[in-house]
Amino acid sequence: MSTFDPQDGWLRLHPVTPVLRSVQLLYAFVIGALAAQFGGPTVPILVIAAAVIALWITIGYLRYRYRVTDDSIIVHHGVLFRQRRVIPRSRIQNIDLRAGLVQQVLGVVTARVETAGGQGTEALLHVVSRREGERLREVLMATPAALFPAEAGADAATDDGRPRSLLAQPLSVKLRVPVLDLVIAGATSNRAGLLVAALLGGDYFLDFMPTDWLLARFIPPEYMAPEAAAESLIQTAQHDTVAFAIGAVALLLFFGLAGWGLSIVANVVRYFDFYLASADGELQVGYGLFTRREKGFRRVRVQNVQIEQPILRRWLRLASLRVQTAGYGPGVKADERVETLTPITRIDEIGGYLAAVFPDFEWERVEWKPSHPRAQRRFFIRRALAVMVSTGLAVVFLDPRFILGLLALIPAWFLATAHYRHLGHARSGSYVLTREGLWTQRTYIVPIPKIQALHLKQTPFQRRLGLGTVAIETAGNPYDWHEARSIDLSREYGLDLVESLATQVKMAGLVF
Repeated sequence: MSTFDPQDGWLRLHPVTPVLRSVQLLYAFVIGALAAQFGGPTVPILVIAAAVIALWITIGYLRYRYRVTDDSIIVHHGVLFRQRRVIPRSRIQNIDLRAGLVQQVLGVVTARVETAGGQGTEALLHVVSRREGERLREVLMATPAALFPAEAGADAATDDGRPRSLLAQPLSVKLRVPVLDLVIAGATSNRAGLLVAALLGGDYFLDFMPTDWLLARFIPPEYMAPEAAAESLIQTAQHDTVAFAIGAVALLLFFGLAGWGLSIVANVVRYFDFYLASADGELQVGYGLFTRREKGFRRVRVQNVQIEQPILRRWLRLASLRVQTAGYGPGVKADERVETLTPITRIDEIGGYLAAVFPDFEWERVEWKPSHPRAQRRFFIRRALAVMVSTGLAVVFLDPRFILGLLALIPAWFLATAHYRHLGHARSGSYVLTREGLWTQRTYIVPIPKIQALHLKQTPFQRRLGLGTVAIETAGNPYDWHEARSIDLSREYGLDLVESLATQVKMAGLVF
């Protein structure tokens, strides 16, 4: 087992690496199965394929070496095609440590070195000892004062006497999220609704839920259709309205509780033993039950912070926070490129978390500006068109009584009003903020020097109403996630905002 000391020269991966990668031997059975399919000698081909794959794994392990110097990490790897990869420490964005159940038992981790370039992980050390991974992260994420002088006073006490955030303490002080808070986070996530829809659809096509057993307790047996809950309810609705209503409510409660429970379990498993630590310009998070993730990233590399509030969390005055860095290439999934700062917290604690990322940002002093009032009209028109089209189709093809569907225009107006009230933007010092979303409100906090591009976008409806959306792009934004944006500003105000922000970006220079 290697020790971490740059003076010792080249280091190898942990000796259990070939054993953990032996799952690749399953390819030999696939090859053997194909041989049997085409009438070949299955056992000899299986043995030869397994031997070749085992040899490949062993040679790959022996040829994988890495070394940390004063200014970079160097990696040699490859069996047929050798590669020498040099990654400057100044360009390293994140160091991720990940361990599955087997790796946790063996005390090893997979270390991922991430930069802003490339299609994926720049260096993948699979696997090293946990102690080695932690020391790699400590050394590679160290921020020399000469390299980032702005970090030297980042954790100093504030001049106006405001209390220092708990997150700005030494790394030995860690904030942990109790399991009960993770349960609340899962219960208030909009994921529960998606899971309910997935369970309903999956049961309709695959019939894997005990819906027939449940409905048999509430509707007469003569209306029960074997293994077809939907048909059973339709038959009941035509003959017994009360039984239909009771059965439908029971079914919705059953699937609702099932989806809610799955959301809670998934959230607890994902964020189990969550902690957040901050020290010397670096943030670290760790979480996970079956797969343990520990990530470290420099505060100066954070591109924006997102505050998420699904509708239940807003009512309970709760929120979750995530940060986006430039440390992941486009080949990495969106969820991997946006890291959780806390899965759940109270509204009055948001300022403390933000102080850990942006020490000079004052959350309590933000003054929000609303979008243009015509935005409310646009939201209503969109919903009204959907109501009228669906009602018209129902009247033409189903029953004229569906004309009563036009009554949905009343809640459409209230939803448009509520949606408008959740829009806004603000500027506070060297930061620009945007917020949007009705069912899930997202607030983006973007340092102006990190802005990469600004856009004023207009849909046909927006052009007709003289409105536009200001989009703010930063480095590393996931392609399947939209950027920070301020929706439905007047066109003239949006142009002035874009020009003003562009001037500030130009004065600050490119800060990556």
